[in-house]
Amino acid sequence: MESGERRRRLMSVAGAIHSARMEGGDVSPQFCRDAQDFIEGRIDSHALVSTTRARYGLE
Repeated sequence: MESGERRRRLMSVAGAIHSARMEGGDVSPQFCRDAQDFIEGRIDSHALVSTTRARYGLE
């Protein structure tokens, strides 16, 4: 993966975490591990969202 794509993914995850915290929420260690897989290119955004939704019974 190109460094620009990795940076874009990192900024996307950072924004999502910031948004959750601004709304009074937090992120789980499981999400952080999944997000790292996304940042590193091991999973795509659809897999990250699906995994997160399934974890909370939203699928």
